[in-house]
Amino acid sequence: MEVGYFTPRQAERVWEATKAFEKGTKGRASDEKPITPTPISFVNKGTTAIPAYGCIQIVGTEEIGGRNYLQVSRPFDYTQSVMGPFLLNGPNEVEVDDLGTAQWGPIYRAISDGSAYTTGTRFGPLADAYTVGKGSVFTYLGEDDVETDCVRLIACETPLLAIAGSGGIPANSSGTVTAKQPAAGNWTSGSVTYTAWCPTSTPISANATVMIFPVDAKWVAVEIC
Repeated sequence: MEVGYFTPRQAERVWEATKAFEKGTKGRASDEKPITPTPISFVNKGTTAIPAYGCIQIVGTEEIGGRNYLQVSRPFDYTQSVMGPFLLNGPNEVEVDDLGTAQWGPIYRAISDGSAYTTGTRFGPLADAYTVGKGSVFTYLGEDDVETDCVRLIACETPLLAIAGSGGIPANSSGTVTAKQPAAGNWTSGSVTYTAWCPTSTPISANATVMIFPVDAKWVAVEIC
């Protein structure tokens, strides 16, 4: 069985939980083997320590002591021709070149930018930070009190129906859109705004109805004719 990497604090917590379990539960023989998920182990290749529950980006892999580890850094890394996916660190800080373990999900803890949000708001990594805010990779579920500004998220990359702002979206540039709000029988005007990009040489009209799609942790807008 592959053994996962644990920090001293993680090992201590596992040991304390084991002792508590043995004291309060009577074991019994069984042929059933528990299924243990393979740890999502990584090495911090960035220039700063990754905080507990920090958002990180995969940039490659590295073999250390006969095991392969994911290389991660602070979002965003554009050095590859494709965007590396994102993970959320576990409950321990990870220093530069140290090893850590990411969360499995599907419900994640993350550190937000500290703003107030409504359940259902789409979230994503923020530039040059380990925090998350409005974006297109996760959906905000609510607050969590284990750390300052800690929130609960679930992975979600479905498109949204939205309305472009009064200035539209210029060609090959970005603009503000307002997500439509679901209602009985149809959609109605919403209040949650996002930044979306027009990736073509044709601008998007003012107040146009658009679909926004998550692409490389950004929203890409397509006008609905």
